[in-house]
Amino acid sequence: MEIRSLSLKRDQAMIDSFYVRAGIRLDRGVTALYGAFEGETLLALGGIAGNAIRSLAVEESRQGEGILPALVTHLYQQMRENDITNVFVITKPQYTELFSSLCFNELAQTQDAALLESSNNAFSRYLARLPQADGAIVMNADPFTLGHRYLVETACAQCARLNVFVLSSEAAHVPSAVRLRLVREGCRDLANVQVIEGGDYIISGATFPDYFFKDKNEAALAYARLDATLFARRIAPACGIQTRFVGKEPLDPMTAAYNETLCAILPEHGIAVRVIPRREIDGSPISASRVRALWREARYDEIAPLVPESTLDYIRGNPL
Repeated sequence: MEIRSLSLKRDQAMIDSFYVRAGIRLDRGVTALYGAFEGETLLALGGIAGNAIRSLAVEESRQGEGILPALVTHLYQQMRENDITNVFVITKPQYTELFSSLCFNELAQTQDAALLESSNNAFSRYLARLPQADGAIVMNADPFTLGHRYLVETACAQCARLNVFVLSSEAAHVPSAVRLRLVREGCRDLANVQVIEGGDYIISGATFPDYFFKDKNEAALAYARLDATLFARRIAPACGIQTRFVGKEPLDPMTAAYNETLCAILPEHGIAVRVIPRREIDGSPISASRVRALWREARYDEIAPLVPESTLDYIRGNPL
């Protein structure tokens, strides 16, 4: 057996055909793909997306022959050679034993998916760095608006200390470092608020793999369950968080479903969920999507009432 690098363009027909037979898709985040071959016969595929292994599949008639472990080991070695020190996998629960045998450590598991990483201490180091708080908000802030600010103000008035986690995913219109900076600048006058980089453990729906789910709705629900479970079982207890605050979502059905999942899972672990009504202007809720739509058309005067000054300055200097 030989493992070879494949071209996502030149070998597209072979790749697509293999994944159709396997009943999955090539993950949208994959930038490097490798195949296990016997002669010219493709036996397995696996991809790399950032610091994660994605889109693993083995020819059904050759499963159980040790092909997948060999391919995963190769992918892991390729990532380590590119200075990725901690490799992540989100997979179906039935495959956790396989990855555990390859020295991956399980962080969370639900009925739909499991999250594992190769490091045996990265998560504990992450948890140790988190400040203590009794309340939390998780936001993408793409970009940070006065609606986000209202949610933070409302939450910090209801708890002694509030941790605001900003997603680190780059699948956004505003780079992660800028989003983090704008949230910090927009909340700097709130003494009991700590704005924290989400890192690898506050999962983003934008980067959650959907290739082994039937449709995007099923994948979105699986993402919500896994993210809520990891937060409830590991992150919240490490910080002492007792309440998670979310903004009411009247516009986006996916976000509304995510909030419903939080309301179902977090209380099972002793964490209350408080849904805060959205701040409105002229009868419409302030939303980042509305700001982005105006941003694309450079309608800065209409954006001004919707965002803090620091966000407006960034928008004016960075046309979409």
